[in-house]
Amino acid sequence: MPVGEQLRARANKFLRRYYALQDGSEGEPAKHGSRFMSVIRDGNRIKFSGPYRDADLHHPLACIHHAVHENGYQDLIIDFSECTETYPGPMLALCAELLRLRSVKVDAQLVLPKKPELARLFSNANWANLIEPRKFEPSKFRGHTQIPATQFSDPTEQNDAVNRIVNAILGGIPDIRRENFAALEWAVNELTDNVIVHSESPIGGLVQVSSFQRSTKVVEFTIADAGLGIPTTLRSGASFKGSDTDALDSAIREGVTRDKSVGQGNGLYGSYQICCHSGGAFQIESGHARLLFRPGDYGLEIRDQKVPVHGTLVIAKINFSDPDLLKEALNFSGKSYTPVDYIETKYEGIGTDVLHVRLKDEAKSFGSRVAGTPVHHKLHNLVKMCPGQPIEIDFDMVPLVSSSFADEVFGKLFVKLGPLEFMQRIRFKNVEHTVRMLIDKAISQRVTTGLGI
Repeated sequence: MPVGEQLRARANKFLRRYYALQDGSEGEPAKHGSRFMSVIRDGNRIKFSGPYRDADLHHPLACIHHAVHENGYQDLIIDFSECTETYPGPMLALCAELLRLRSVKVDAQLVLPKKPELARLFSNANWANLIEPRKFEPSKFRGHTQIPATQFSDPTEQNDAVNRIVNAILGGIPDIRRENFAALEWAVNELTDNVIVHSESPIGGLVQVSSFQRSTKVVEFTIADAGLGIPTTLRSGASFKGSDTDALDSAIREGVTRDKSVGQGNGLYGSYQICCHSGGAFQIESGHARLLFRPGDYGLEIRDQKVPVHGTLVIAKINFSDPDLLKEALNFSGKSYTPVDYIETKYEGIGTDVLHVRLKDEAKSFGSRVAGTPVHHKLHNLVKMCPGQPIEIDFDMVPLVSSSFADEVFGKLFVKLGPLEFMQRIRFKNVEHTVRMLIDKAISQRVTTGLGI
């Protein structure tokens, strides 16, 4: 065997053993039940095999560091062909690092997974475009229970990303309380704002809503950047000089910030409290440290990491199953805090109690039941969140809707609310005669069949 191949084989053997030791085993790849994750570097190729999960995110970062900074490669091949499973947390950390390297002229090529459903996920989640934009188009996924990874670099882009997320959640989770909806919006807004204000990230930030399940009412969102990282940011202030683990421990405490003139230091603290109170989970990866909160007996864990994360990764999971758990989550200096929310800024008019909904802004099309589902959830949520307030639905520039759309949105809403509340709360504006007839027919038929069909 040539000397170069011998050295490469020895290096890869060492890395496999090193990664295994990181997960508490010895002499074999890191195990996850009956499956294991393996990341091997062969020259400029970083090859993933098996599942790539939250606990594995440091391994490829080490391989990339060796390839670029120790071996001088300026082009990388990120090979997921043998990957069997992956999650937004480690993927956004990887995307942020590759975006950072691209900003200093280090290129990357992506090899998609062989599994067709996983390859589609790379496209739909926008990971493929972030890793190799010249080859893969931006995600065109428009489902209402997933938000693809979105890059933001300034306050306008950050605000647009947050609005897109909360708008999707409002139409995706039925029967969500307004105070809980406002708490989630506050957390997403604060954590993305931290990227703009504090991180000094050359690529801005990435945010993705990876899963929210209508049946369990669990929302998970992930935010990543390639900036200074929390430990370095805190050390730039005058009051903090601790270790990386100390920095993450401090970051979830009330009022901790590098500079009170640019922020009150409550973004991470409040977001952590929301996740904990709801029975969700919370994870921060930054510098040489990891903070992980899991419900139940696991609790809070903060530990050193040998392989650093350049920048910050936050994975936040909020559980809305028990609506009362979030009542005291946003509590600063002993006082309960109620944030301004998307409903107030988007739908509530000034000087009136009427909510204004422009139907053309709420759906990409009006021709199917699927298109009507998030509109139905949104209107029903608005009725419940804003008791006593009429909702005016403006049909301007909506000349026609399908019978199935009319049934999904208005027929089912009529049955849920009942005739009296529907007539008191729902108003139509600028509705074409044909559209009104379709809605009347849908309501009449839905009253006969009920919600079960």
